Amino acid sequence: MPQSVIVTVIPTESRDFDVSLGQQIHALFLNTIRKVNPSLSQRLHDSSVGKPFTVSLPANNRRRPLTKFIAGQECYIRYTIFSDEIWGIFPEIMEKLSDGTTHISNTEVKVAKIAFTSEENITGSQTFKELLDSPPATKLELRFVTPTSFRLQGHSFLLPLPSLMYTGYLRKWNKYSKSELPENILENINDRLLISKVNLSSQVLRFSNYFQIGFTGQVMLNAADFSVEERKILTTLSKFAYFSGTGHKTTMGMGQTRVKLYR
Repeated sequence: MPQSVIVTVIPTESRDFDVSLGQQIHALFLNTIRKVNPSLSQRLHDSSVGKPFTVSLPANNRRRPLTKFIAGQECYIRYTIFSDEIWGIFPEIMEKLSDGTTHISNTEVKVAKIAFTSEENITGSQTFKELLDSPPATKLELRFVTPTSFRLQGHSFLLPLPSLMYTGYLRKWNKYSKSELPENILENINDRLLISKVNLSSQVLRFSNYFQIGFTGQVMLNAADFSVEERKILTTLSKFAYFSGTGHKTTMGMGQTRVKLYR
């Protein structure tokens, strides 16, 4: 069952973020799972594509990205999960995570609170069936709140083409839900799912030994050319993007996505 969870942490000291922050938050999650289910943690680590979770970079209470830890100031890390196997042990994972203090970016932090979070049109947790039963929208607004990019022919691609976005959503949906959606929804999608508005800017994200350029901002898509049943599928996948993220490296802070739907 897809879930969106906010972990509130309070650093005990002030420190600039390490360049590998996304990788460290990713590792923290897998290490916490390892304490509960070592074999699951290893399988998630070894999986090369389509992992069933995302992590965000730290943000303030307005969901704005932070650049450093400030002692005593709350900050927020978002995790999403869309695997029943992870969700089955999630209470134990959160218990381990909230047990005392931990370290992120060489900084000691105390886990203060763990809570579900929601956005307009989407609750903090929804079953795959609830997503499938969503009424069809005609306009789909996707907002990319952390740097987002796609891997295309071995290079980073920085435009939110419908074919790239919805191929990723569909692949993860069909892998982790029990209700497979038809791949023919992707046929000629760049010609049919029209970009009616776009407002994007580029941003650089630093990893341990390389830089990654991505885009942030929003795109409005018009699905008027699709049938009602096709729009139901697109609506389902768009709402799923809130949990699955967009593009690559979503398990290291990239591709965090917010969604608004209009009939």
